[in-house]
Amino acid sequence: MLPASRDKTRGVFLTYRAASYLDQKEPEPAAAAALEALLLARRIGAPRCISLVDNLLPRFQPYTQAQGVPELLTAAA
Repeated sequence: MLPASRDKTRGVFLTYRAASYLDQKEPEPAAAAALEALLLARRIGAPRCISLVDNLLPRFQPYTQAQGVPELLTAAA
């Protein structure tokens, strides 16, 4: 619900949301949030957000068959 001028903040919140979903062992919404954060961060040139997503990637390894996870891992490669 943040305006476009706050896209960096939105990207950070999306990565936190992804981490929270992973804590709850919900890889599908976690992957969706992380992918959204990654794409947003790349679009606006936000290296901190990209680093936050990159740091989450190892946590997705047990869920490589879950919906959205392969797409996230491919996009992050």
